[in-house]
Amino acid sequence: MKPLDVLGVRVEMPTSQPIVLLRERDGGRHVPIWIGAAEATAIAYAQEGVEPPRPLTHDLLVDVVEAVGRRVATVELVRLDEG
Repeated sequence: MKPLDVLGVRVEMPTSQPIVLLRERDGGRHVPIWIGAAEATAIAYAQEGVEPPRPLTHDLLVDVVEAVGRRVATVELVRLDEG
């Protein structure tokens, strides 16, 4: 398993499609993941520390996980389909 860091949200040109860009922690490779506009906004808010007026979907999921006494420690990408 290779640890990755989230570099941030970018916009791919010329399609203006948002991507989240991951970088290999101990290497030079990058992994772009194409996402929707709502997901791009949520990631950008989280990285900037912005609190939206009401919880976003991932906020609610974190609340549920914590309510049952757990926490998300890691996320693993196990497959990349269609590029």
